[in-house]
Amino acid sequence: MYWTRFPADWWRNEFGDEIHRYEVLDDEGRCEVEYHLHHAGERLPWSGKTHSLAEAQRQLEHSHRTLMA
Repeated sequence: MYWTRFPADWWRNEFGDEIHRYEVLDDEGRCEVEYHLHHAGERLPWSGKTHSLAEAQRQLEHSHRTLMA
């Protein structure tokens, strides 16, 4: 599986899945980074979230391996 990075901190793989990077403020006003996952074809705006790009990629890759088995 390969990932293409686009401007504005988002990535898409060859299946159309997307990962979007967001900076959000926690309860104490500190900036945190979240990666929101979107499975291609889902109607919801996002399918999950993580705090690292690597974890987001692993989750989406695992989903495709599970579907292919």
